[in-house]
Amino acid sequence: MAANDFPPVGWLNKRVPWTNPQYVPGYPHNLPAKADAAVQTTSNFPGYVDSVSVTEPYRFASFVDLSIITSTTSVKFLDQPIGKRNTLGFRNASTANQVIYIGFGGNATTGSWLQINPGTIVLFDTVVPQDDLYVISDVTAGVLAYVYSTYPG
Repeated sequence: MAANDFPPVGWLNKRVPWTNPQYVPGYPHNLPAKADAAVQTTSNFPGYVDSVSVTEPYRFASFVDLSIITSTTSVKFLDQPIGKRNTLGFRNASTANQVIYIGFGGNATTGSWLQINPGTIVLFDTVVPQDDLYVISDVTAGVLAYVYSTYPG
């Protein structure tokens, strides 16, 4: 068979490359805003005219590590973020047998969904809650250690 035995291939439309394929706009996906390019670290490589970004601000976490002494009254310990959380972790650091309960978006009770027994660690790093967070303990003087990270911008 010769190459001209087949009809010519015609494209359905003219495909034009994206102007910036590394950035997906936030709307309608509700993703965080694009980071300021001036803040990102860039590096020039020999033979290339443009600088190349060597950081990905939405891939890595910058942790804030805190702890709170809990009581039998529900207390808000972490506000809903302005940006988006990309990591959230809890540890019941109580020295006695206090059980800690976490409430998402409303006051915590001893019937709250997330119950953390002493020494237990809970980590959200894939699907991360974005709500206001509340804590309560079944007895006073429980210790909740928590860590979180938010997207820049």
